[in-house]
Amino acid sequence: MKCTSALLAILGSLLLTVGCDVQVIHRDAPPPPPPPCRTCSGSGAVGCGTCGAKGTIVISTACSSCAGAGALTCVSCQGAGTFACAKCKGTGQIADASVGKILEVKVQCNKCAGGGRLACAACGAKGKTACSACGGAGKTSTQAKCGTCQGSGRSVCPTCKGSKHA
Repeated sequence: MKCTSALLAILGSLLLTVGCDVQVIHRDAPPPPPPPCRTCSGSGAVGCGTCGAKGTIVISTACSSCAGAGALTCVSCQGAGTFACAKCKGTGQIADASVGKILEVKVQCNKCAGGGRLACAACGAKGKTACSACGGAGKTSTQAKCGTCQGSGRSVCPTCKGSKHA
């Protein structure tokens, strides 16, 4: 700074001796730039609050296969949870011994224990099975581009409005 002032003084003296008018104009240093925005650290953008800065959102809808129930009627038992015993034909008794058409002895069916019906193994006797389309959840999910940030994951800083300065 001293060297620059001395050079200016010498230059001014020379110009004066030659007969030139010399005017000294004092210029201030340019003002410092404004500080960066504290919210966005000077980037002008923040993470999108709608998508959590991911750029995509998850859209869940009711499953079209099971209408949102998460389960379908069992195809094996048609929703009954049981089916007729094949050994006794649903009566619970079987003919064990008979003497012509006069005497017939009925004995309890040992396959269904006399109940005439057996539990459906396909649905666990519930009459419904989990929907394979939604995994029993009753809804399906898809991902879509976030409409707030147009998929970028960033949105304009609410403090500096994108100017990057406070």
